Amino acid sequence: MITQLTDFIWRYHDEMGSTSYLVVGKTRAAMIDCGGAGKQLMSWIRSITDLPVILLLTHAHPDHYGSAAEFDEVWLHEDDISALPVFEEAFSVMGVRPLDRKKLHSFADGHVFDLDGETLIACALKGHTPGSVVFVDEAQRCIFSGDAVGSGDIVLMSVPLAYDLSDYKRSLVAFLERSEPWANYTWHAGHYHQADRGEAEPPNTPFCELIPEMVSLCGALIAG
Repeated sequence: MITQLTDFIWRYHDEMGSTSYLVVGKTRAAMIDCGGAGKQLMSWIRSITDLPVILLLTHAHPDHYGSAAEFDEVWLHEDDISALPVFEEAFSVMGVRPLDRKKLHSFADGHVFDLDGETLIACALKGHTPGSVVFVDEAQRCIFSGDAVGSGDIVLMSVPLAYDLSDYKRSLVAFLERSEPWANYTWHAGHYHQADRGEAEPPNTPFCELIPEMVSLCGALIAG
């Protein structure tokens, strides 16, 4: 399912329940994640823009990079690049093609992807994976959160290499301290329909107030 969210942003949701986003600037575009179903996305992208397009991954789980082979330039946080062999073995049952190391580029926390008119800032929010990030679009006042704070009613911290609750809490607190300028931004999650159960207001859709709530939840669980 494809939905246009703004003049510059489109949402793609596949049958595996994975959600990705196309952000179009003036001179290039970026796909944030690319689903897990391995569908041909480039023909859809080309119906929207003929600009060069890069793939930015929020983290290295295969339900977020299923169509990565279609992209010539793939970017992933350096800590998740190191973790790729573990993830590829753990999730091999999903049947997703491994990432092509020749196309893979690393970035660190704070890296800025300039699309000319649209700028995406990579901001670490580690826990779900060692290199989980969110991408902040200040022009459109939104945050693409992947699985960093869960999607819908799921907070999945039992996968290989996920942080323990103490480390995850520290990661959340660090993000909370730097995210004050983005307090009123719209959040776009990595599994949109997990939060869409037919209610008037979908439950637990990621938004800024969820971060301090998650900090409190971690503290309560740590305390028993």
